[in-house]
Amino acid sequence: MGHGHSSGGVLMLDTLAANSGLRNVSPGLKTAFSVLVLLLCVGVSDAVVGTAVALSMILAMVFLGKTPAARVAALLRIPLLFLLVSCLVILLEVCREPMGLWQLRLGSHWLCITSRSLHHAVTLFFQAMGAVCCLYFLSSTTPMPQLIDVLRRCHVPELVIELMYLIYRYLFVLLDAQRQLTIAASARLGYDGFRRSVSTAGRVSGTLLAASFRRSRACFDAMESRGYDGRLVFLSHSPRLRRKHLLAACAYVLVLLGLIFIRKGRLFL
Repeated sequence: MGHGHSSGGVLMLDTLAANSGLRNVSPGLKTAFSVLVLLLCVGVSDAVVGTAVALSMILAMVFLGKTPAARVAALLRIPLLFLLVSCLVILLEVCREPMGLWQLRLGSHWLCITSRSLHHAVTLFFQAMGAVCCLYFLSSTTPMPQLIDVLRRCHVPELVIELMYLIYRYLFVLLDAQRQLTIAASARLGYDGFRRSVSTAGRVSGTLLAASFRRSRACFDAMESRGYDGRLVFLSHSPRLRRKHLLAACAYVLVLLGLIFIRKGRLFL
C-alpha cells in the first residue's frame, strides 16, 4: 500500500484511494452507484438488504479495491461501536409492567426488551452499516481531487466544496498535532494514574486549541505561497466511463432490486 497515514487509528482515506484497484474506474459512475445503493439501503427497512449491501461493499473494497482487510476493519471500528451503543438505546424500553423477551426491575418500572424493539434495533443496525459501507466504498476507492471534480460537474457551490475539503484536510492536521502532544505527555508519565491522566488530558486539549490556530495560519500561508486566490484547483485525471464497469454496476443494482422484491413481495417503486 505504500506509505500510510494514521493518527490514533484513523486512516488517511485518500492514501487508500490513491492505491485502490478501483481508482481507474469513472468517479462519476462510482459516485452515482454508491448514492443509489445507499438510498436503496436506507429506503428499504430490511436487515437482510442492509447486511447484503454491507458485505458486498466490504468484499468489493477488499477484493476489487485491493484494500487490506485489516484496514477495512480499522475503518469500520468507530462507526461499529457508535452503532452498537445507539442500537442498544433503541433495544431497551422502559415499561410499567414486565413484558417482552427480557426484563429488569428498576424501582417501580421495568427495563424490557420486546420483539418489536429487537426487530427495530437489528434492522436499524444493519441498515446503517450498509449505508456506512457504501460511503466507505466511495471514499476508499475515489481520490479526493476526483470527488471534487464530480461535485463541480454537479454544480455544487464552490464555497461548499472548499469548506468540505479544508475541513477534511484539517481534521488530519489536528489528529497529527494531538498524537504528538499525547506522545510527549506519555513520555513524561503524564498518563500514570487516573487523576494525572484527567489533568494531562485537559492540558493537552488546551494546548491543542492553541496549536490548531498556529497550524491554521501555517496552512493558509502555505496555500498563499502556492498561488491560492480563493479557489482550490487540483490537477486530476478522471478516468473515462467504460462499458464493462457500467454493466457491472447495473447488474449489482438489478440483483439488489431483486433481493428487495423477494423480501418485500412486491415491486419496488
